[in-house]
Amino acid sequence: MKKIISFSVFSIIVFSLFSPFMLAETQNILIYGESLGKIENSIKTNYNISKMQKIPQDLSNYGAVVIVIPKTGISTEEIPKLISFVDSGGSLVIVAEDFTEAASISHINRLLSSFKVEINIDRVYDDTSFSSFNTRVLIKGDDNYPPSKGVSNILYVSGSSLKGRFDGELKSNNTSYSKNYDEFETYKKGSKPPVSGYIKHGNGMIILVGDKSLFEDAYVVHEDNALFAMNLFDFSMGRYNLIENRLRYKENYDEEIKSFLPYFDSMKSNGFSVIKPTETNRINSLIEQSQNSYSFGLYREAFTTLSQAATLFKSQLDALNKGFNDKLEKGKNLEDQARIKGIPVPDEAIFNEGVYYLTQAEKESNLIKRVELIDKAIDILEKFGQGDMQRVKIEIDTADSKLKEAKKTLFYENDVRKADELLTEARKLYNREEYSDAFSKAQESQKYSNRAIEKYNIFKIIIGLGLLLGALLLMIISKRILSWKAKKKG
Repeated sequence: MKKIISFSVFSIIVFSLFSPFMLAETQNILIYGESLGKIENSIKTNYNISKMQKIPQDLSNYGAVVIVIPKTGISTEEIPKLISFVDSGGSLVIVAEDFTEAASISHINRLLSSFKVEINIDRVYDDTSFSSFNTRVLIKGDDNYPPSKGVSNILYVSGSSLKGRFDGELKSNNTSYSKNYDEFETYKKGSKPPVSGYIKHGNGMIILVGDKSLFEDAYVVHEDNALFAMNLFDFSMGRYNLIENRLRYKENYDEEIKSFLPYFDSMKSNGFSVIKPTETNRINSLIEQSQNSYSFGLYREAFTTLSQAATLFKSQLDALNKGFNDKLEKGKNLEDQARIKGIPVPDEAIFNEGVYYLTQAEKESNLIKRVELIDKAIDILEKFGQGDMQRVKIEIDTADSKLKEAKKTLFYENDVRKADELLTEARKLYNREEYSDAFSKAQESQKYSNRAIEKYNIFKIIIGLGLLLGALLLMIISKRILSWKAKKKG
């Protein structure tokens, strides 16, 4: 995915540098008759569109005139203007419909009679290659026909067939056929009724399309109808470079969407949308914008917007991964420190629990669960270390208290001095966070202090017993003296 994103950014820069030169010359298109729908907004990214219900006297400002099944027909006075327009280098694009627009097609064919091509008043069918109904024919693209370059399929919806000798044409399928309103077959199966074609005339050309519906909002978003429509107008304006650029952007978009969207959806289900709800909404919005642009043939805009979504997603995912990896490193450091200092037997179960959560966090793909696991691991390992520290501190405080008591004994200097030395060493080890050794030294200090205190207590008992015996002896002697004096007086 990183490779795709890097390529995407590079492509955007390259095409952005060159596109101003390619699009600097805007050209005008006149649409006469019905509207083509939202696809006109896409066409406007490269051309200026004027819409009229009457052919103007002067057509010199236009590169192409598009006639879309006009209801009012084409007057006798307008036909010579249009022929002259083509002879002088303009493109005349005729967009028709099936036999339901018979009157309009008759008016168009009166114009086309000068060019020896016409639109049949019929409808194309296909019982094999269709979508939903056999009047919605799926027609394969043909790269030899410039408007269908890069097109896989177009959805031809209740369109008519063409008749005449064309310099280039797009034919329907071997399984397609056409019939007029009276069910008379104008083309039999196997004859591949032509559905679009062009002829060169004078310095210009005439391009025919037998189906207006493929341009309409409901159908232009299906198959490659939008691509065909955009290519058609570029071809009519002689802007072949735009067709090539469009195909590059479409190819880039198709590649990136295949890689990015499944991965993004996977990470959303793995907790990304919960951890990053605002960013997820923003990315979803960008994806929706890109898909909408793509549906209406704006592949450059679609690719650029999708790349923005991919870049935003990557940056947010990188931030999440960095945060997790930092915690993982901290957890492993706590584990290493504990092992170096030594694990007391009573604490092995707690320590192993922390290590277990640490290992599971590293394996976990769900973003929420792995954060929960790593936080739990760090909490256990930190508390494990803090408990060790607290135990040592208690032992040092106890040793200090006993040393003070031992120093009051006045005797047994060797034991007191040894206890003092061991306590000093225990404090140094504690400050270096060598808790296991500090714990041992503090306990050893207590032993020497206890020995001094015990010796002093024995000494006190001996002195007490001596005093008690002395007092008893004194009392006995006193009694005898008193008894002797009494006898002497008697």
